Amino acid sequence: MIAANLPALQVVVPMVAAPLALMVRDRRAAWAVAAVASTLSAAIAWWMLSTVLRAGTWTYEMGGWEAPVGIVYIVDLPTAWMLVLVSTISAVVAWWAPRSVALQIDEGRHRYLWSAWCLATTGLLGITITGDAFNVFVFLEISSLASYALVAMGPDRRALTAAFRYLIMGSLGGTFLLIGIGLMYQMTGTLNMADLAARLPEVEHTRAVLVSFAFVTVGVSLKLALWPLHAWLPNAYAHAPHAVSAFISATGTKVMVYVLLRFAYGIYGAGFAFDELGLGLPLMALALGGIYVASAVAIGQADVKRLLAFSSVGQIGYMILGLATATVGGVTAALLHLLHHALIKGGMFMAVGQIAAQA
Repeated sequence: MIAANLPALQVVVPMVAAPLALMVRDRRAAWAVAAVASTLSAAIAWWMLSTVLRAGTWTYEMGGWEAPVGIVYIVDLPTAWMLVLVSTISAVVAWWAPRSVALQIDEGRHRYLWSAWCLATTGLLGITITGDAFNVFVFLEISSLASYALVAMGPDRRALTAAFRYLIMGSLGGTFLLIGIGLMYQMTGTLNMADLAARLPEVEHTRAVLVSFAFVTVGVSLKLALWPLHAWLPNAYAHAPHAVSAFISATGTKVMVYVLLRFAYGIYGAGFAFDELGLGLPLMALALGGIYVASAVAIGQADVKRLLAFSSVGQIGYMILGLATATVGGVTAALLHLLHHALIKGGMFMAVGQIAAQA
């Protein structure tokens, strides 16, 4: 019975842990709730990955309602790997974090941090697993609001400014995405991603669908910090607590790259997005701009966290460059680089935190 509901538990476990971490008064207990929940989520993700490798795509109908009426969770191979990536990083950084958090954050605020940590994990996992376009927005807002709070808990007042900028630009990105999804719903009458992919070709040349494509692309690009829409990222990474920098740098933008992949290739279709509308060329131009400009700016940084932050903008450019090619090789390279960068950049921010703890 439990095994049959693993897709739902993937999201429910950290969601339930969030209020539990907030209710406990002891900072160690709050941390334990978040760390155990993240570990359980990681175990579930690895279990689902093994199931998908053995039996193929796993479709889970929420409440027994079939799609497109009901909301479904879809666990195919790329989704399973993304779930493993997000949940494992959340667990590893959570188990590493207590000493760093104790040095940077007042004890009375620890439970708020771990509650927000669980909410951010919930949102990122929900974005990845859901098969409903509106649910992507809902989970995106959950993860975003939690991330704003996490960044604002940085050790000095600059974290508040960074969180405010993150909030403003993140809200714009979320609004653009919601408008795009609303226009798709207006033209098709459905929010299920598979159903959208089937119905959109009938109306894809209408003005509403073209506008929806523009809004979705710009909104997701803001959230994944594609140059020059990256202004929120350097300060957010630089002034957040070290543990938060490690967590969000390794997960947040990576999930949004995956969202762009799902919308451009899975819903609108590669033929429409890249062949008819020519999305590839502008994406390539912006990706190359990010690679060169952000990398050049990173070289001149005296603060190691800002250096790593600008480096992340450049690395996002590499990922988008792969997606923009609209080829199997390019998309495969983008996903491999996504996995590699998540592991390395999260590890580098953890190393910075460890060095700071020894200073």
